[in-house]
Amino acid sequence: MEPCVPQNLAATVSCDMNVVSLSWDGSNGRNVYVVSAEAGNQTVELTTEVPIAHFSDFDCGQKYSFTVTPHNMLCSGNSSTPASIETRPCPLAGISTMQDCLSGIVMVTWQTSNGSDYYTATMQTETGVSGMCMSESNECSVPSLSCGYNFSVSVTASNTQCNITSTQSTSLQSVPCGATNVSAVMDCANSTALVSWSASRGAVQYSVMARSSHSNVSCQTSDHSCSLENIPCGRGYTVQVVAMNDNCSSVPSQPLLLNSAPCPPQNVSAEVSCLSNGMTISWDAVKEGDSFMVSAMADDGVTSGSCDTANTVCSISNVTCGNTYTLEVTSVRGACRSQRGQGHSVLTAPCQPQGIRGHLDCVTNSAWISWDAAPGADSYTVLAVGGWDYQANCTTSSNTTCEVKDLACGKLYNFSVTAKNGKCDSRPSVTLNLQTALCTLSSITAAPLCHNASILVSWNLMDGDGGNTVYTVTAEASDHTHLSCNNTGTSCYLTGARCDLHYTVIVAASSDQCSSLRSPPSRISMEPCPPRNLVVNATCEDNSAQVSWSASPVAETYHVVAEGGDGHVHTYNTTSTNCTISELHCDQQYTVFVSGSHGNCSSEASRNATLNTGPCQPDGLSVTFQCNNQSAVLSWTPRDNAVHYSGCAQAGSGDMLCCYSTDPTCTIQALDCGTVYNFSVQASDGTWNSSFSEPVQSGAAPCPPDAVDVQPLPMEMEIQVMHFSWTQIPCRDNEYNLKLTGRLLGDGEAQFELSSYWTRVTYFEIPLPCGSSFSATVESRNAAGTSVPSGPLNDTTAPCPPSGVVYSGNSSFARVVWNASVLATTYTVYDNSVTPKARLCSSEGLSCSLSNIASSNLVITATNAAGESQTTTITTSVSTQGRKRRDVRGQKPERGGLWAPVLNVTQATPTVIFIEWAPIDGASHYRLVIREQSGASEPQEITVLGESIILTDLGPYSAYCFSVSAQHSTTSGPESEPVCVQTGRGLPQ
Repeated sequence: MEPCVPQNLAATVSCDMNVVSLSWDGSNGRNVYVVSAEAGNQTVELTTEVPIAHFSDFDCGQKYSFTVTPHNMLCSGNSSTPASIETRPCPLAGISTMQDCLSGIVMVTWQTSNGSDYYTATMQTETGVSGMCMSESNECSVPSLSCGYNFSVSVTASNTQCNITSTQSTSLQSVPCGATNVSAVMDCANSTALVSWSASRGAVQYSVMARSSHSNVSCQTSDHSCSLENIPCGRGYTVQVVAMNDNCSSVPSQPLLLNSAPCPPQNVSAEVSCLSNGMTISWDAVKEGDSFMVSAMADDGVTSGSCDTANTVCSISNVTCGNTYTLEVTSVRGACRSQRGQGHSVLTAPCQPQGIRGHLDCVTNSAWISWDAAPGADSYTVLAVGGWDYQANCTTSSNTTCEVKDLACGKLYNFSVTAKNGKCDSRPSVTLNLQTALCTLSSITAAPLCHNASILVSWNLMDGDGGNTVYTVTAEASDHTHLSCNNTGTSCYLTGARCDLHYTVIVAASSDQCSSLRSPPSRISMEPCPPRNLVVNATCEDNSAQVSWSASPVAETYHVVAEGGDGHVHTYNTTSTNCTISELHCDQQYTVFVSGSHGNCSSEASRNATLNTGPCQPDGLSVTFQCNNQSAVLSWTPRDNAVHYSGCAQAGSGDMLCCYSTDPTCTIQALDCGTVYNFSVQASDGTWNSSFSEPVQSGAAPCPPDAVDVQPLPMEMEIQVMHFSWTQIPCRDNEYNLKLTGRLLGDGEAQFELSSYWTRVTYFEIPLPCGSSFSATVESRNAAGTSVPSGPLNDTTAPCPPSGVVYSGNSSFARVVWNASVLATTYTVYDNSVTPKARLCSSEGLSCSLSNIASSNLVITATNAAGESQTTTITTSVSTQGRKRRDVRGQKPERGGLWAPVLNVTQATPTVIFIEWAPIDGASHYRLVIREQSGASEPQEITVLGESIILTDLGPYSAYCFSVSAQHSTTSGPESEPVCVQTGRGLPQ
C-alpha cells in the first residue's frame, strides 16, 4: 500500500549558521522522503529516510515553500501540505549619517535589505553612551545625541526569524559641547582683549566673536584662549565663544559684556596766563571716560606739571617762562586708560630780558641798547622814557641790539626791554639810565645835491663869535660811515655822499661831538641808486607783464617805463617793488627800465630789460563743415613770428577737440553730428601763446540725403499723389524738409513751389496735377544747422487725358485722332465694354486706326513713365451687335447669292468658345475669321464643314472678334456681323 502523507511540517532557521531545517511526522514503515524547496524560479530537492531535512545553501532574504513526498518500495505517496519559511535578511550596505548641527538630530540612511521587516540603527560610544532609532524604510532619525562624543553607527535588519547586524559600521562626531567659564580681560594700552574659557568636549577649534553696534572683532584658535586685536576705543562688545569640530559648531556661549578702552579726548587746547605763569587746559568730553589725567612736559625735559579731574578743564600753575610744553590728556575708565592722544604744544610767556646795557651816538643823537637773549622770545621792544613828553622806542625780531633814534638833546632817558612771543609779553627788564648832551647851537640846514655826491650844510654863528671859531660838520650814514668838513663861516660841503643812504648831520663848535657846543641833528636822504635786479616776466594770455626789482632803502616811489618797438609807451608809478604792466601790444619787443624817487631827487634809470610779447591772436577765422566725414576745415590769416597754430572746437558741454598746424589751416576730425561748437584759433611763437581768436559759432550740421526717390500712385480726378522717399541720415535728432519746384502743363508762366513741413520720417506724399514737371530736393537739419539741398530729382506726373478726340469711319474701319497731351509719350485706345478694358491700338503719334469695331464704348488714355492718365470717352455712331437672335434664313445678300449667317457664340470656359449658326441654303462649307482686337497678330481664317465649331487654343485675357461667311465652289457670301468676347485665365497645364 502507498505511504501516508507526511503531517505537521515545521520549518526553522538557524540565523548564525544560515541553515534551514524542516521536520514532520514520519509514516510507519520504511519510507524515503523527497523534500522540495521552492523560491521564485529556484527549486532545491533532497532525499532523506528520516523525517527531518537541513538546507545550508539558501539565498538570504527569500521565502521558501516546502513539500514532502513519501516513497516506499511499492509506490509513491501524496505530497504533504506545503509549509513556508523566510530566510534570514541579507547583509546591509551603504550606511551613512547626516547631522543637523543646530538641532543635534542625526539622520541615518542605508540600502534596503531583502527579507527585512524592519531596521534598527544603533549609535554607541566606547564609554557606553548610546542612542537608537527604528524604521521600516531605509532611514531613521536619532534625536538629541549627547554633545562631544564619537559614535559608532551600525544598522540591524530584522524579520520574524533573524536579526542581522551590518558588519561594516560608520562613525559620527556629535556636535561639540558649548564653551563654559568664558572670561575676558581688556589690555587698554595695546587695544587688545584676552578671552579664555574651559575646554569643550568634542571641540577641535574655537571661534571668538565680539560684536558691537559699529563693528565686530574676532579670532580663532585651537587653544583655550584667544586675543582680540585692534579693538576700537569707546565701544561696548558682547563676547561669545563657539566650539567647533570638523563638521559642526556648538551653540554660542553665554554672552559676556566687554568694554574697550575709552577714547582719548579730542580738541585739546590751552590758554596761558601771562602774568601768573599758569595755564588752563580744556578738551571735549568723552562719554566713556570717568575721569581725565593731564600731563604737561616742558621741552627741556625737566619741568612738568599734571592734574587729575572728572571735569573737562584743569589748571597747572608755576609753569616756567620761555618753555614749550607738550600737553597730553588721557581718559580713564576704571582701571583702564585710553591711549595717548595727539600731543598739543603751548608756549609760555617769554622770560624777562637780562643784562641790559647801552651807549649814546652823539652825532645821530640815538642810543644803542643791548641785552642777553631771553628764552621763549620771538621779538623785543626797547622803550625810552625821558620825562613826561619825551618817549622813543625800537623793535627787533632777532637781534639783541637795537638803536633808539630821535632822542632829544639834554634829556635823561630810562631804557627798558620787553620780550614778546605769540602768546605773551614778558615783564620789562630793569631800567638803564642814559643822559643825552645839550645842544646849544641853533638848528642847521642840510640839503642833498642830487647826482653830485655832496651835501650842503649851513648854520648860524654863535653869539659873540668874531669869525674865528672853526665849525666842524659831521655826517653819519645809515651804514655807519662818516663824512666831515669844517669852516669858520656859515656853510660847508660834505663830499663823497652816496646814493641809497640816509645821513644824520650835526655842526659842532668843539672837537668833542658830545659837548654842549653842538647843533641838534638834521636828517636827510640822498637820491636812490638805480634799481637793481630788474626782472620782467610776460603773461601771454592778457598781454601783460610782471615787473619786479630790489627795494631801495631811500626810494619813496618808483617809475616804470616800457617802450615798444612800434612806439607804444606804457608807464606805471608805484610805491612797491613790483607792478603789472597791462595792455601791451602783441608781437612787439619792449625795453623796460625803472627809476626811484625821494623828494625832489630821482635815481638814474636801471639797466634795461627786454620783453618780447607773444604773437597776436589770429583773425579772419572761417569754418567749413564737411558733413560726409564729420570734420571742419579751419582757415585764418597768418601772423608774423607765429611758428605753429592750434585750432579748437568747444561744445556746450565743455568737451574740446583740436587740430595743430604750421600753416594757417587745419582740419578738426570726429565732430559730433548735431552739436554746436565754438571754433577759435591760437598762435604760438614757440615760447608764448597768443590769446584765442574771437569764437566763430558753427554747428556740425547733417548732410542732405544721398538719394531721393519718387513712386507715383494712380491718377484720380486728374490729380496724382507722388510718394517721395529718401535715405536716412546717420545723425541724431534729424528732421527733413521736401521742396518741389515745377511747371504746370509745360507752361513757363504757370510755375509752382511746394514744400513739406519738417518731419522725422523719411517719406512724404504730395498731390500734383496731371501734366506737371518738377524738381525735388530734400534738406536735413538738427540743432547744429541745416544741410544744403540734396541733388535734385527731376521727374513728371502722368499726362492729362487727351482732348479734341474725333472718331471717323464705320464698324469695319475707323480712324481716331486727338490733340497732344503735355508730357505724354504713348496714347492707347481701349474697348471699355469689357473688364478689364481691352487695348485696341497704341500710338506715339496723334492718331490710331481701328478695324472691325465691335463696341461703341471706346476710350483713350495718355501715358508716360509716371503712369497713365484718366480716360477720355470716344464718341462714335457705330452700331454693333454682339449677339443676335437665331434667324434660320440668315442675312439676305445684297445681290442674290449666299446669305450671311447669324452667329450664336457661347463661352464654355474662360478660353473655350463654342460658335454655331443656322445652315445657309446653297452653302457647301463656311469660312471663320478670328481677329484679335489688340492687333498683336494677323487675322486667322478657318474652313468649317458644318454649322458649328469649338475653339480651344485662344489666348487668355484677350479680346477676340468672330465672323463667318458661307462658301460654295467659287462663290462667297457676305461676312456675318462680328461677335466679340473677352477670354479669361486659361486652365492650368
